[in-house]
Amino acid sequence: MNWNKDKSVKLSKFCVCLFMLILAGVCIGAPWLFRLLIRLRVQDLAGKFELFLVSTYTAAVPAAAALYGLWRLLRNISEGEVFIPENVSILRLLSWCCIAAGLVCLFSALYYMPFLIVSAAAAFVGLILRVVKNVFAEAVRLKDENDYTI
Repeated sequence: MNWNKDKSVKLSKFCVCLFMLILAGVCIGAPWLFRLLIRLRVQDLAGKFELFLVSTYTAAVPAAAALYGLWRLLRNISEGEVFIPENVSILRLLSWCCIAAGLVCLFSALYYMPFLIVSAAAAFVGLILRVVKNVFAEAVRLKDENDYTI
């Protein structure tokens, strides 16, 4: 199989769409999912149904924004627009979305400790995205400088 940039972008777009569907499914099915979880772990989670819903729907906002940002980033890349200021802004948005989701999970760890792992992972991904954003910003600066050099 001959793998190229276009196939990679198409696969990434497919994955973004898949995650959009999963996010929508989780938001729609959250009441059922958490009732099942609480029923299975009655002693640990009794009375925390509403907290799970609040955490899920609060974290869904930055998750949806991140998926939209990923879609825009992939669209720009597929159009050959890689080192542009808009992509730097999108990467900044993605990093803040990860940090926001990490904060939601950090507060959610007060009632369910496994959220602490998710919080740390989200914060770490947010940090990596900040570094990538800084690299892109420097690349945009160098590209602009190079474009104006005769």
